[in-house]
Amino acid sequence: MTEQEIEEGWAKYKESANSKGLTTISAVYNRDKGFAYCQTEAESADAVRQAHEEVEIPLEDVVEVKAID
Repeated sequence: MTEQEIEEGWAKYKESANSKGLTTISAVYNRDKGFAYCQTEAESADAVRQAHEEVEIPLEDVVEVKAID
């Protein structure tokens, strides 16, 4: 994928996620390895999956984490 395609994909995902009430936080990627990681605040892993599916962005896994204060 090109840099532009990656940025467009992130924009599509943010729009999808935000329309579902999710909060997109950030995304990082490595083009050479073909991986991207997104941080999204959501009520469930299923909500994150649905936001990805809506814009046809492949999703390998959702890892739920908690913040340490």
